[in-house]
Amino acid sequence: MKTLGDIALLVEGELAGDASIVISGVAALEDAKKGDLAFVLEINKLLAAESSLASALVVPKEVRSSKKPLIRVDHTRMALAKILGLFSPVEEVFPGVHERAFVGKNVKLGKRVLVYPLAYIGDNCEIGDDTIIHPNTTLYPRTRIGKRCIIHSGCVIGVDGFGFVQVGGKFVKVPQIGRVVIEDDVEIYANNCIARGAIGSTVIKRGTKIDNLNHIAHNVVIGRDCAITSQNVFGGSSSVGDRVQMSGQCGVAPHVHVGDDSILMGRAGVTKNSPPKSVLLGYPAQDHAKEHRILALIRKLPELFERIKKLEKEK
Repeated sequence: MKTLGDIALLVEGELAGDASIVISGVAALEDAKKGDLAFVLEINKLLAAESSLASALVVPKEVRSSKKPLIRVDHTRMALAKILGLFSPVEEVFPGVHERAFVGKNVKLGKRVLVYPLAYIGDNCEIGDDTIIHPNTTLYPRTRIGKRCIIHSGCVIGVDGFGFVQVGGKFVKVPQIGRVVIEDDVEIYANNCIARGAIGSTVIKRGTKIDNLNHIAHNVVIGRDCAITSQNVFGGSSSVGDRVQMSGQCGVAPHVHVGDDSILMGRAGVTKNSPPKSVLLGYPAQDHAKEHRILALIRKLPELFERIKKLEKEK
């Protein structure tokens, strides 16, 4: 348990109310009870928050009054992250390799690495300090993972790239001799598949976060501090710059580059290089404002068709 004053200090917030109020947990508005702290992430939720049973609220800086004690913050979602960490249950874990994990030859493990049961670590892999490998993860040989990474269950990292050449009507496999390099502070959620480079490396750069169920082909390069949600596909040798954000079910064609600080909206299919700070939508992906106008016009086609038919009848 913490006091409201303690929490305000943690998030560097502005306290309005009794600092000695004891907070026992964090809850959603609809579930909050006495002793809970609730969050107002959008101003239009303030009235609902005030009518909840929560003992206090964390609110945006512009909220100046309320029926409940407040902590005003500049960035509510950042405050949420800090406070959830304060109240999250502590899982007791001990660094090391579980006896039911498999670790190959010449594997280099950093300090405080944790490898859960049923993980497979192939020969000549390298894993940096404080990295966690969850159950049922497969690291093919020569995979390199940096410090403070989290690899969740079911990931397959370093599988052969899909490389074939057609000869006489048959497909002949092209050996894939590269590797996967994952830099520091990367988190990869469940059931991602990352292929190793045909020649050279597939690279996930520092600080990037990748949600469940993505396919990353051979020789892809994903930049620093990107946020990749689920069900995206990266074609071979494609690349995205730093701080790129991707919504679900997007695709980046082979050998195509997405510029720094770009945003790919849901189901965008990128077929050509895009400059930095692009906001893309549609297939083939283009500027989202233009695509929205096109979609609006398409929705009007049935009405336009009926008008044309009516005019033809009147002739």
